[in-house]
This record gives sequence, structure tokens and C-alpha cells, in this order.
Amino acid sequence: ADAASSAAPVSHAIKFAGGLMAIMWLLTLTSAAPTPLSSSVPLYGQYEITLTGPSEAAVANPFEVELSATFTHTEPPTGTPIVVGGFYDGGGTYRVRFSPPAEGEWKYTTASSAAALDGSSGEFHVVKKAAGDRGPVVSKGSGLYYADFTPHVSVGTTCYQWASKGFDMQAQTLETLKASPFNKIRMTTFPKWYIFNRANPVETGAPYEIAPGSAAANASAWACVGEHCPSLSGSFDLKRFNVSFWQNYDRLVGALKAQGVIADIILFHPYDGGHWGFDCMGGTDAQKYDTTLDKFYLRYAVARLASYSNVWWSMANEWSFNKCKGRGVNESAKSPEPSPSPVWDELFETLAAADPYGRQASIHNGNLLYNHSRPWISHVSLQGMEDTTPAIRTKYGKPTIWDEVRYEGNITSSWGALSAAEEADRFWWGAALGVHVGHSETVLRAAVKDDDAQPLWWAKGGTLVGESPSRIAFFKQLWASTGADFGALTPAQASYGQAGDPVSDTLTGDSVQLVKFRRQGTWNVPLPGGGGDGGAWKAVSVDYWGMTTTELPLPTSGATVAVDVNTLPFTLLFTKSAAAAA
Repeated sequence: ADAASSAAPVSHAIKFAGGLMAIMWLLTLTSAAPTPLSSSVPLYGQYEITLTGPSEAAVANPFEVELSATFTHTEPPTGTPIVVGGFYDGGGTYRVRFSPPAEGEWKYTTASSAAALDGSSGEFHVVKKAAGDRGPVVSKGSGLYYADFTPHVSVGTTCYQWASKGFDMQAQTLETLKASPFNKIRMTTFPKWYIFNRANPVETGAPYEIAPGSAAANASAWACVGEHCPSLSGSFDLKRFNVSFWQNYDRLVGALKAQGVIADIILFHPYDGGHWGFDCMGGTDAQKYDTTLDKFYLRYAVARLASYSNVWWSMANEWSFNKCKGRGVNESAKSPEPSPSPVWDELFETLAAADPYGRQASIHNGNLLYNHSRPWISHVSLQGMEDTTPAIRTKYGKPTIWDEVRYEGNITSSWGALSAAEEADRFWWGAALGVHVGHSETVLRAAVKDDDAQPLWWAKGGTLVGESPSRIAFFKQLWASTGADFGALTPAQASYGQAGDPVSDTLTGDSVQLVKFRRQGTWNVPLPGGGGDGGAWKAVSVDYWGMTTTELPLPTSGATVAVDVNTLPFTLLFTKSAAAAA
């Protein structure tokens, strides 16, 4: 056996369709290239054990070979040994990937149902973390923090199936992210068959091998684009993974880590429509649904990807719309109350058992909420439900993220037709509620007449053409300048003595207060800390569209300041001087 430390392990067997194109694609990912064989690895990096074992010619299905490694920290305090699952990577190659959580000396021993893989052992040294690597993001109370205790504010984007699009578009997506404000991207493993997205993943392939003689094995059917295309359900061997797809997915996640971007991996979704059959691998009868294949897939995905410290898990997007997994669901449940979801509970149990690091994990709602009090849930992922967000945040006491606030765009569906101003304003609205916010974009290109050829960022990646990202960058920069710990701030609604709906949403801490007004009028806004601080605080009105701030004079005595709110949206940001806050 040999082992190597790497930011993103790469197989020596390049088996992409496209040959030369694939090799050129690999060359664009220099940030994810493996380091030379070494006995040391940085903290939160990746140590990989590579073993040669039974290939397709030797066993019926190498993907069913059991493999794990037990890693032990040999320096005091030794801690509990960590058991990590391994996986088959094609061509007789097996891997175990480990992300060490502590510096010092480590050793490992493998265990396997195959004799050639069993009992391999070794030692390695974990050195200080790489420059700029703050470690994985974790939840603590209502806040998100890096492993070095730095507060994290999630400024995410959604780009569902970019990992299933062509290699050129994938490279373009990474370049776009470099110039964007986004530090998290929501991305699927399975492709989508949905409006603007009726095409097969021709270049990357699907996550599973195509069965010989099946509909997907027909070149014309595989290259087909549009609603008229034949169903390919039943074309895939759901016990054999397409390793070239997964090797490319590895590289994408590694490249995101190098750019400081979280890969929020959506493990299931309901946008298959029976085209491939990946949404209902256990059958279409919800009462008889068999989770065996779903669990097999989860264990493989976790073994490959969990060692990347930038990985989060989203069990499903719009989970309640995946009706085949709907056994026991209460369709009458109303937010903020959750619905029972026994099938999803079962899948979460499998995910939690397979993930030795306990990466961030959540599930995104459709019309129903999941029970986020479950121990495997680290944060609340929401779309809609803005009116009940304060109650949801209070109920669960976990970080809350508006992962979908609808999208900047001009498609006919309301969820993709926000103006750029509305999209950007959502970030200030969410912040005032103590909620992290995510973006996406569905801006049609007038020159593209075929809907399925529209290069919409929301699902395909590529380039951003909307006007909200620069305003979101302004939000991110201005918020960072306050130095506030988002998780330590308290959201509330204020009425300023008026009847009716709240006048504003406020987020308050020791050195910062954000006030976002809901109603026009002249309001006597209480000064942070009760006022009378002799000028320790300052306030600015925020022009989020013009990306400027205007200072609002504050009284040096007294408890309130009169604020004329003539137009909406209207946002105030109070900050305390560093000297006064010390």
C-alpha cells in the first residue's frame, strides 16, 4: 500500500468521454493537483490510502467489497479512533480518504472483506494547517464558525447541475466564482430533467454505469435534447458507479476548496421525472419504498467526498416533492411545525453513520418542513416561509439559511423572476432576521431561442449576467467591516409603540445593530444601548443598490433618534467604535 496527502486526489486512470478535451480540462485544475507521495499532511487536509485489490475480472462487483480504515492519533491526548469507509475507484484501485482533525502522529490499519485489502497499515504526520485554511465550518448555537473560531457568514449561490454539464462550462463556472462574492455553492450529484434542463450529461456521464444494450447505450438517445426525448429509466446499473463521473466530481470539490468555497452537495432531488430513475431507486410506491439502493449510494458518496473539509450535505432539495419517499408524511402540516418523514430519517441515519466528521447537514423544504431538531441536522435550510422564519429560528436554535429566496431573472415562473434589486435586498432582509441568504440567477439570453440551450446559472453554471452579485458583494464587504459575530446577534421585530404589523426587523449585538424597516413613516428609533453614550455609536443609511452609505447624525444624549422613512426598502446600520467596544 502507499499513501499520499493531497488537496484533491486524482486517479491515474483518465476515462472521460472526450479524450483530449478531458485531458485539457484536467490541466485547468492545477489548484487541485496531488502533492508528491509524502508521509505528512496538513491539518484539515486529505490523507489518501491507495490499495490494489480485486478488479471487475476477479469479483462479481468490486463496489460491494467492504473496506475501511481505522485512524488513531498516537500522541496524547490520543482520542477515540476514527473509522473511515473506503471505496472502489475502478481498475482494481481502492481508496480510503481521511481528513485529520488534529496535528501530530497518526497511524492506520485497514479492514476489508477482500484479503488483498485487509490489514494494511502505516503512519503519517499531520503538520500545521495550510496558509489560509481556517478549517471546516461548524454550527454553534445560531452561529456558523470556522474551526479556528472565526465567525462565518454564508453568502451562497445555487447552481444545481453544473457538475453534470460540459467540461468547458465547468471551468467557466469556477472562473466566475473566483470573481464573485459567493462562499458556498449548492450543487447536485444527480442531473436534472426539468424546464430549461432537458438534456443528458453527455460529456461527464451519469453517476452510474450505463447497462449494455439499454436505451441510454443508444448514442442517439443519449445525445437527445428536449421534451420529446425517450425515457432512459432502467438504463443504469444502480450497484455500479461511473468512476469517471465521480473522479471529475472530486476535482470540482477540490477546486472549490482551493477557492474557499463550500460545496453544499444536494444528495437527492425530485427533478428526474422518471427520465433516469435516480429519484426513486427504491420504487414508485411510497408505501413499499426500499431504501437499499439509496443507502448504497450514500455510503459511496460519503466515502469519496466527506474528507474534503469544505463539504456540506443537503440530503434533498424540496424533499417533500419526492413523493416516492413520502411514506408517513403529513401533507397537512403547517410551518413552523414539521411533518413526519420516516424515509428521510432513515437516510439521515445512514449518512450520519457513514460520515466520521459530522459535516454540516440539512434538508431543503418544499411545501413541508422537516424536523430540524433531529441530532443529525446542523442548520435549517429554507425557501419561502419568510413570515414564519423568526419562529423557525427560535424553535430550533440552529443557524438558519434562506438557501432559496427566488432568483434574479426573467423567466415566466415566479420563482425565477425577481428583479436584481429584489434579489439583492433579500440579503439585508435575511440579515435583519438573523438569517444567512443565498442567491441564484435565471436571466434569459435573448439570442438563445431553444429553452434547453439557455445557459442559466441556476442550473448549469457558466457566467453571471445579472446585476445583483455586485450588490451582494457590497453587502458582504460592509457586513464584514463591522467585525460582528453573526451568531451572537439577537433578531427581533420592533413596533415603536405603533399598532399593527411590526415597523422594522432588527438584529442587535454589543457593537452592531441592523434595522430594516417594513413601514414608511417617521419613527423614533431607540439608540443601541439606551443612548447617552457620548458619540460612541454611529449610524448610516444603506443604499444597497447604489452601494453607498450616508451617515445619520445621532444625538449625544437622549434615548432615541427620529428617522424619516420615506421610501422602502430602507435600512440603517449602527456600529460602535472599536475603542468604545473594547
